[in-house]
Amino acid sequence: MTTLPLIDCSQMLAIDAKTLRHWLRQANIPLHSHPTDARVKCLTMEEVRHLAVLHGRALQPHEAPTTSLLGAPLVPTDTRLALIQTPATQTEMNLLGKLSLLETQVSTMQQQLARLALDLLQERTVRYEQRLQTLEALIKPPQRHSAQPHARHTMREENQPADEKHQEQRPHPAKKGTPSRVIPLIEYAADGTYVVISPELGELALTPDSPEWFEWLATLSSFRFLGKPGRLSTYRNKGRSCWMAYRRIHGRRYEYALGSTDRLTINHLEQMAAKLQAHLASL
Repeated sequence: MTTLPLIDCSQMLAIDAKTLRHWLRQANIPLHSHPTDARVKCLTMEEVRHLAVLHGRALQPHEAPTTSLLGAPLVPTDTRLALIQTPATQTEMNLLGKLSLLETQVSTMQQQLARLALDLLQERTVRYEQRLQTLEALIKPPQRHSAQPHARHTMREENQPADEKHQEQRPHPAKKGTPSRVIPLIEYAADGTYVVISPELGELALTPDSPEWFEWLATLSSFRFLGKPGRLSTYRNKGRSCWMAYRRIHGRRYEYALGSTDRLTINHLEQMAAKLQAHLASL
């Protein structure tokens, strides 16, 4: 009858010693003493095969015996040296391989995130430049008059009678300058924040829902809101504190009351934009 030490049985079953002893208790298999050294506990080859069948394990090839010809175990007497020379189990090797693979995947993900952040930053810069160029094109520069025609006009005014001069200084109603149709814009950016753009000052460093935010809104009579859930336009009549939100969809105008200036928070504007967007989805 061939007997094998427990360490050899563990290697053949590809499990650790603790799991082997647990399987032995479940199967009620007793341990046998080594023929030459009673301190070494063993199993028979038949018992090892029985455990492999019970737990669906494939037996590994049996390596060289762990005892010498004289019966002394081939294990270093120094405990620290034994720990250094003992090979890692298959489970530990698998775990080390998985850990190395995870470290490689994390490093790759970090590189991809860095590239995505750089791309988003470049895209935002391009969008800001395009937006500023559009605003500059919409805001007409003041007309420049040459010095010579102005001088001739001044001399002609001096030679004209007072009544005719007074009539010419009166501007024609059709020639009066019309106010700019470009209104302030509050827009949802790609990074999840809101950008505030003034036609006169460009992008403003305003924090939504802050005291400066409400002070700036109090100076306006209308603005546009391009939010994440939808868009809307606002206005308020002169002398009134109530703001109105509206949107024209397929030729039909939908309008709702927003309330006073202190209620114009980002959350309230997003809810109203989503409410107006629902009309588009229902058509």
